[in-house]
Amino acid sequence: MSAPLLQLVDLAKTYRLASDKPFGPKTLLRAVDGVNLALTAGRSFGIVGESGSGKSTLARCAIALEKPSSGDSLLMGRSLSQASRRELRAMRAHMQMIFQDPYGSLDPRQKIAKVIAEPLALIDGVSRAERVRRVAESLEAVGLNAADGRKYPHEFSGGQRQRIAIARALITRPKLVVADEPVSALDVSVQAQVLNLMADLQQSAGVTYLLISHDLAVVEHICDEIAVIYRGRFVETGPTEKLLAAPAHPYTRALLDAAPKLRAERPQTAPPETSAPSPGAAAGCAYAERCPFAKERCRNEAPRLEPRTDGHRAACHFPLN
Repeated sequence: MSAPLLQLVDLAKTYRLASDKPFGPKTLLRAVDGVNLALTAGRSFGIVGESGSGKSTLARCAIALEKPSSGDSLLMGRSLSQASRRELRAMRAHMQMIFQDPYGSLDPRQKIAKVIAEPLALIDGVSRAERVRRVAESLEAVGLNAADGRKYPHEFSGGQRQRIAIARALITRPKLVVADEPVSALDVSVQAQVLNLMADLQQSAGVTYLLISHDLAVVEHICDEIAVIYRGRFVETGPTEKLLAAPAHPYTRALLDAAPKLRAERPQTAPPETSAPSPGAAAGCAYAERCPFAKERCRNEAPRLEPRTDGHRAACHFPLN
């Protein structure tokens, strides 16, 4: 087997929160807690979880936009945390990111052609003519016209702006594209267009996605494998079809039941609570305080991510199936 395109090894990220009292002790928030992941080229991977679960922090640490507190991220076998500034700059041509907000991620003072061409600065020796050609190709690849490069971001709709963001991410012909909630800010009808575009580009350009979302239906549309994250830990991973058809972890089951697009196909259980989890680390299972099936063992002993069948793994002492 070939080496993974992206590999995360015991990746962790801890933030120091402000104290509630003057000169009081500060609370540590472990946003990502020892995540391991091996992403093969050509097989896109989705990470799903509610707000505050650590999925966006994980994505940013994975491509060295933030420095992890411990662990490492490797792109094509090369450590990102140990790379020099010059080496990291060169490696960024192979990984790009699509941000959540199509309105805030584009510079309103720059024309679209300049916005899209910006990542080409990572590649040495790209001539002006080559830059113009690549911008035109990228715009046409996402269903826009080369002439749109002369316009400003405010002249486009939200869906068109996200297409522009995708064009910018693809202009360096990266091997990996990290998409952080790429359609959550868009209308439902526009979401379908953008997701279909991403799926088409996956086939035609050979793009491998690391897709971050709170919506299982979005991830199901693009990804070959899924990981469900809660309080910075993977609680269940596996092939998309298998995991969605027979979830083993109660949190995955709750996410499925809370998704309107999937609700008619699966029996209902209690939806996930809306309250945010507390920042302190749990002694046992992180989900125990919200799980309707939790027992004493769950509160005292943290479950490991154990293999089940055909690549399906779950971190639960009492799996649902």
